[in-house]
Amino acid sequence: MTPISTLDDLPAVSPKRRVLRIGKTVARVFDYCRANAWPLFVAAWFPCFLTALGLAVLALILFADPEQVPSWLLSRGFDSRTWLSAIIAAPFSAMVFAFVLDRMANAPENGRVVVRRGIESVKRFAIPGMRFELGPRILWAALLLAAVQLLCSFAVAGEHRLLVASLLATHDLPLNPEDVAPWVSAMGVLNLFAGGFVLVWTYLFVGDFLWTGSFDPIGCWRALDGNHLRFVAIVFIVFAIVAMLKYGLALAVGLILIPADAASPSFLNLMLMHFGLAWPFDVLHLVLSAATVGTILGAFRSPAIASIRPAAAL
Repeated sequence: MTPISTLDDLPAVSPKRRVLRIGKTVARVFDYCRANAWPLFVAAWFPCFLTALGLAVLALILFADPEQVPSWLLSRGFDSRTWLSAIIAAPFSAMVFAFVLDRMANAPENGRVVVRRGIESVKRFAIPGMRFELGPRILWAALLLAAVQLLCSFAVAGEHRLLVASLLATHDLPLNPEDVAPWVSAMGVLNLFAGGFVLVWTYLFVGDFLWTGSFDPIGCWRALDGNHLRFVAIVFIVFAIVAMLKYGLALAVGLILIPADAASPSFLNLMLMHFGLAWPFDVLHLVLSAATVGTILGAFRSPAIASIRPAAAL
């Protein structure tokens, strides 16, 4: 993959230093995804479907009867409200990143199902239009994604407990909604940006691991010298576009399909609507995020094609 054209040299600083152009880089990412929409969808749809299916089954098992859910499985900050959701989603998110970056590195992408056992023993069979792979690179990337999400979400849960404890210590009981609402809103906005910032860099480090074949966050950070904030801004713009499309469509569907005087939907219907609407936007979010990371890495990091192609060619 050749360096992207949205970078300009700055001879006054260094003949090798490049500066990202935010608007043109975002446009380049969307143009790449538009031009390769079908191959990218084929690469991503099945892992994202497995994510939605796994989370739906988890929600059905745990929350069909909320009173029976063990408290140690529950935690704020997860969707669904259990830390198991991070573990279920991580391998499939790692697959999407790997498959998109494989394509951007021009690695072979025949439709297939690959399940590795060890290094030499490989079981594989082809299913047109479907990609699934379990191997060391996927599992290591999934471990990093799950660990970061668990850490951030448990931090949010702990922050909420500290907020409640501080309000109880400084206010008379019972707490009024006006005492709680401003703090909860402020905490929500802070967590949104802090969590997004952490997710941006996690995606970059995971992508760099899949791109180069080695985990080198320091080298990845140094490679983006002078472009750290620009990179964050680019990915935040991509996140914001996906979020606006997702919640705008969810609101429109809710207004059209659920009349104002209708009875409250059942748990099963709510679950199906939630995960059914989430699936296409999970595909869009992960594909755009991976394409953004691949575009940046294509300019600042050299892909280790030798480490990618054997895994992709199996």
